[in-house]
Amino acid sequence: MCTGGCVYKCGICCLMLSIWAIVQLSLMGIFYKIEATPMIKDVAVKDYTDYDDFIKKTKENYKNSALNCWIGAGVYAVMAAISVVCIIGGGKKVKQAMAAFDDDEIFCAPPEVEPGQQKKGKK
Repeated sequence: MCTGGCVYKCGICCLMLSIWAIVQLSLMGIFYKIEATPMIKDVAVKDYTDYDDFIKKTKENYKNSALNCWIGAGVYAVMAAISVVCIIGGGKKVKQAMAAFDDDEIFCAPPEVEPGQQKKGKK
C-alpha cells in the first residue's frame, strides 16, 4: 500500500513532467500552425499528383499536426490537475504521519502502559 509520501513524491514528478509536456506540445503546435519550415519533414506528403496538390495536402497536414499537439497539451493539463490533487492529498497524509511521529507518548510511555492510556495512580 502506498503511503502519503509516495503519493506526494509521485505527484510532484508527474506534475513536472506534465508542465514540460504542456510547454513543448504548445510550442510545437504554434510552430505547426505558422507552418515552420523545419517541421516540413514531419508533415511532408508522399503521394501527390502535382505541385498544387502537394501544397494543399502539406497545409492540411500542418493543420492536423497543430491540432494534435494542442489536444496532447490539453491531456497533459488534465494530468497536471490530477497531480496537484495527489500532491495536496499526499501532503496532508505526510503531515498527519509527522504529527503522529512527533507525539511523545509513543516513545516516552513506560513499557507497561499502552500509548494513549493513563497510568492508574495509587490512592
